[in-house]
Parts: sequence; C-alpha cells; structure tokens
Amino acid sequence: MPIGVLINSSAILSGGIIGALAGSRIPERINTSLTGIFGLSAITMGLSLIIQLNSLSAVVMAMIVGALVGELIGLEDLLNKGLPRLASSLPGNNLSEEQLDNLISMIILFCFSGTGLFGAMNSAITGDHSILIAKAIMDFFTAIIFGAVSGYLVGGIAIPQVILGCILFYAGNLIIPFLSDYMVSDFKAVGGVITMAVGMKIAKIRYFRVLNMVPALILVFLFSRIW
Repeated sequence: MPIGVLINSSAILSGGIIGALAGSRIPERINTSLTGIFGLSAITMGLSLIIQLNSLSAVVMAMIVGALVGELIGLEDLLNKGLPRLASSLPGNNLSEEQLDNLISMIILFCFSGTGLFGAMNSAITGDHSILIAKAIMDFFTAIIFGAVSGYLVGGIAIPQVILGCILFYAGNLIIPFLSDYMVSDFKAVGGVITMAVGMKIAKIRYFRVLNMVPALILVFLFSRIW
C-alpha cells in the first residue's frame, strides 16, 4: 500500500485548508524562518541517503548523464510552460499574478520535487516510507503558509499529487524483482543527491533545475548494474 503517498497528500490537503482559513494571520517572520528550516531538513534527509551508496562511480555517472538528458529534453521548462495554462483553467482562476505564481511553485514542490518522485519509488522498492512521511511534515506547514496567500486551491494540489505518487509507487513495485541490494543502495544515494539539491533550492543557497535531474533515478539502475 502507498502509505507514504497517502500521508503526504493528506498533509497537503489539510495544510491548505488550515492556511486558507487562517488567512493573513500568519506572521511573515514565521514564513521566512520555516522556509530555511525546510531547506535544512531536506539537506539532512539527502545526506542520510547518500551515505548508503554502494558505488560512487555509478552514482556520479547517473547524476551527470541524467542531468544532461533532463536538460536536453527540457523537463523543467516544459512543466513551467504547461502549469500556467492548467492553473488558469481551474475554478477560481481570478487569482492575482502573485497567487498564480505561488500556486505554480506549490505544484512543482508538492508533485514534481525530487524528494516526492524519489520518495514514492523508494517506498515501493524498499518498503521505507520515512522519506515521504518527513516530506509530509514539511508539506503540511508549507501548505498552511501558501494556503493563507493563495486560498483553498493549494489544498487541491493533493489530488494530482496522490495520482502521480501512486503511479510511481506501483511502477516501483514492478521493477523490484530485477533489483539487487547494491542497485537499491545506489538508487537511494541518487535520490539523496536530488533531495539535497531540493533543500539548497528551498533554503536559497543555490538554485538547481531539480526536475531535470530526475532521469538519474532511472539511469542509476543501469550504471549500478554495470559496476
């Protein structure tokens, strides 16, 4: 069962509703402080996964080739072009430009972040839901903050998030029979690198085009097998 995915989507839904009800009563200093903590938490999660790697060469090769593939395809650019059209077609599309930008950012963070994509696959392959549970805690408070700005639509992001998460979870189940322990360790390490990149982006330490790194999560199985 995709327990981690369901917990994560429930956190987004409830956080968005609470934030919309709270409105502007959330102080700006709390928003700023929590954003930095979210970033540091993601970096810590990433480090805990990287230390489990089996082959450094396979992980590095997967990250380099995966990022090149992502950049050539332009995954993040495609998403950034498509989301404004999607958001403008949703109910309540009389959002201000700031609210629309916030909504797009939240869709990327909740549905397409490296942590979410990796966490769904990792929970299927390893049975460990801790990555998604930790993400759910961060997403809950993030949804409260942005729900206060952009309203109830933030909570509605839980719908595409749970659909995408379940697809990745069951896809992960299909490939389990073909994986060795070494391949799983390297997969987790690549997920850790991407999670660290997400954390640095959230904490505004360094901007990474994280979605373009996602192909590395697939390629690492091939490179780990070779090594």
